[in-house]
Amino acid sequence: MNCKSIIDKMRGLALCCVAAFAMTGCTQERTPWNGGEGEGLLRLSVALPETRATEAEYDALALGTLRIYQVDRVGDEATERLIRKYRPVTDVPAELYLAAGEYKVTVEAGDGSEATFTRKSYYGEESFQLGAHDVKTLPVVCKLTNIAVKVVFDPTVAEAFDQSRTVFVSAADAFDESAAREESVPTLQYTEDGTGYFLLPEGTANLSWGFFGESSNPDLQKNGTRDGVIEQPQGGMQYTLTFKYSPSAPGQISVGLQVREYESTHDDNFVFSPQPTFGGQGFSIDQVTGFHAQPVGFTLTSINALSSVALTAGGTRYEVMTDGRVDETLAAQGIVYTPTDALSGVLTLGEAFFAKLPAGIQSIGLEAVDAGGGEGEATGRVAVAGATGFVSADLWSGTGTLGAVVTDPATTAVQIRFREAGADAEWTLLSAVKGDDGYSYTAAAEGLRAGLRYEFQLVENGAERGALLTQQSEAGIQLPNAGFEEWYYDGKSWFPYATGGTPFWGTGNPGATSVGSEFNLTAGVEDPRPGSAGTTAAKLETKKPSIMGIGKLAAGNLFVGEFGAVSGMGGTVHMGRPFTFNARPTALRVWYKYTPQGSDKGRIYLCLVNMTDGSTYHVVDTNNPDKTTFSPDDEFLYSDKTNPATLQGHVIGYGDLMLESAVTGWTEVEIPITYREQYASERPNVLLVTAAASYRGDYFEGEVGSTLYLDDVEFVY
Repeated sequence: MNCKSIIDKMRGLALCCVAAFAMTGCTQERTPWNGGEGEGLLRLSVALPETRATEAEYDALALGTLRIYQVDRVGDEATERLIRKYRPVTDVPAELYLAAGEYKVTVEAGDGSEATFTRKSYYGEESFQLGAHDVKTLPVVCKLTNIAVKVVFDPTVAEAFDQSRTVFVSAADAFDESAAREESVPTLQYTEDGTGYFLLPEGTANLSWGFFGESSNPDLQKNGTRDGVIEQPQGGMQYTLTFKYSPSAPGQISVGLQVREYESTHDDNFVFSPQPTFGGQGFSIDQVTGFHAQPVGFTLTSINALSSVALTAGGTRYEVMTDGRVDETLAAQGIVYTPTDALSGVLTLGEAFFAKLPAGIQSIGLEAVDAGGGEGEATGRVAVAGATGFVSADLWSGTGTLGAVVTDPATTAVQIRFREAGADAEWTLLSAVKGDDGYSYTAAAEGLRAGLRYEFQLVENGAERGALLTQQSEAGIQLPNAGFEEWYYDGKSWFPYATGGTPFWGTGNPGATSVGSEFNLTAGVEDPRPGSAGTTAAKLETKKPSIMGIGKLAAGNLFVGEFGAVSGMGGTVHMGRPFTFNARPTALRVWYKYTPQGSDKGRIYLCLVNMTDGSTYHVVDTNNPDKTTFSPDDEFLYSDKTNPATLQGHVIGYGDLMLESAVTGWTEVEIPITYREQYASERPNVLLVTAAASYRGDYFEGEVGSTLYLDDVEFVY
C-alpha cells in the first residue's frame, strides 16, 4: 500500500471520529423558550486541537469566520444557502434561533499565513437537523489545514557542521536558494529542531527544501549543501525531515522523510465556547435605555452553568452570584437576579439601585463567569433623570452648555434652570434641546464665571424634577510665584524664582548689579501683607547704580518677562511671556504699600496682548525709549513705534494704577481690566504685567529711595 493510500485512510478515520463526536454532542434539553413557532435553538461550540503557551497572543478564532448554511433538498439534489456569517468566530451568540430544517456549519480559523511557526490555520464543519422547539448543543471540531514540516538535526550533523547548519523549507515546486533567502516565496528557516506550518499558494503542488552547513573541516565544507522536494504534501499531515551526517551517504548527508497525520503533542488544550452573553430585556444592550418607574432588566445566557455574576456602577461593585449562589440580600438595594435555569437568567435593577446614582447616562458594568471558565462582559448604559450640570464651558466668553436627562415618555417640555449657589440668587430658566440618544438634553447658558458654585435643576412640563445639583466652575488660572515666596541669589543678583526653577517674573537686577551687588533693585523681604499664607513680599527700590559717581537712575521694578542685556549705560528688557487664559479676568488684585521720594510716582499696570506676528515678548530698550516704550492704553505694540511695519500685535485688555501718594500700610486694591470691544472674539496669547517704584524709570527719571512693596498678586474672575 502506498503512502498516499495510508494517508487517505487515516484522514477518513479521523473524520469519522469527528462526526461521531459531533453526533454525541448534539443534545436536547429543557430551557426557557424565546424563539418563535417553527424555530429551534442552536448552541454552538468550536474546538481547536491545541495552542502553545507562546502563541497566547494569536487567537485563530478571533481571525476566523463561521458560516451557517441552510440545506434545501429537491430529490437527490441539495443546495446550500448562506444565512448567517460571523467574523470573528468569537462573536457567535450563545443562542441561535433558526427555522426548523437541515443546516451545515463551517468554521475557517486563522489568518491564512502561508509559512509560519505559530500562526496555524484550521477548518471544521458539521451538518445537522434542527426540529421545531429542539434545543441542540453542537460542537464543531476544527482540524489543522496546514502542512506541518518538522525538521530534526541528528547530533552527527552538529558535530560535522560545527559552525552552522540551516534548513530552508519553501512552498515552491523546486528549491531556489535565492528565492528562499529573500523570502520571495513562502519560506521558513530552521536552525534548530522545530515544526513549521505551510499553506500551498495557488498553482503550487510541492514543498521544497535546502540544507546548508558550514564546517571548520574543508573536506566537509565542500559537501555542506543538499536540496530536495516533498511531492504533493497534504494538509493536516506532518512531514518530518531528519538530517544525519554519514561519510558513506551521497554528499555525506542523509535525509529521512517520515509522514504521518499531524497530532497535537501539547497538554494546554484550548476549547472555545461562546462566552456568557448579556442582552437588554426589551431593548438592545448597545443602545441607551432609560429608567422610569419600571426596573431595567438584562438577560444573561451561557452554554455552561453560570458560576458568578457581578455588576459595577457608580464606583461600587456588587457580587450578585458567587459559586453559583445568588446573593438575595441585594434585593434591598434594588438588585435582583432571577435564574431561568442554571444557564441563564435575568438581572433587574430597580428604583433603590438607581436612587444612589447621579443623573446622567450611567454605565453599568456586567460580568459573568461560567463553570467552563468562560468569561463574558458587557456594558449597559442607562439614563437616570435629572440635571447633569456643565457639559462644557468657555469661561473666556462666559458661555457654556448645560445638560439634563429625561426618561419620562410623557414629558413634552424640558427646561434647565441654573443660578449662582446661594438663597438670594435669581434662577435663569433655559429651554433645552433633545440629543441623539433620546434621553439627553442640552441648553446654552451665558454669564458663566470661573471659580463659582452653581446650582442646576431639571424642569419637566413646568415642574421641578430630580435633585438639586451643585457644581463648581473651573477656577481661573493664576500667576506663578504670585506671593513672591521664591527667590534665587547667584552671588551677585537676586532673581524672583527658586533655584533651578522656571523663570516667570523678571527684574532689572542683572543690569543694575553689573556695577556692584549692592545695587539690587528688587528682592524678597520678610514683610508679608497681613493674613498672607507666605512669609515674604517683594521690595522694589529706586537706586542709582554708579562707579566713581558715574551712572544713571534705575527704578525698582518687577515685571512678567526677563532682563535682556546691558547696553552702554542702559539695557534691554523682554516684557511679557506666553500665557493661556482659561477664563476672562475682570481685574488684577494686588497688595501694596508705597513710599515715594519727592514728586516721584509709582505704577502697576497689565496688558493682555494678542501677538499676531508670533512674538512672545516686547523688547524695551532704555537707550531708545521713544521707539520701544509704550503706555498700557496703547492699542498696538510695535518693535519700533516710529515704523508701522514693525507691528507686533494689539492689546485686547488692559489695567493701570498710578501710585501718586504714600501708602504706608499694606493695602489691597483691584485694578479693573478694560476690554476693547473690537477684539471681543479674540483671546490673548501674551501677558504683560509690570510694577515700578518710579514710573518714568524707562527714561532714567525718578527719585532715589522711592520704594514699592508688593505681595499676593492675583486675577479676579
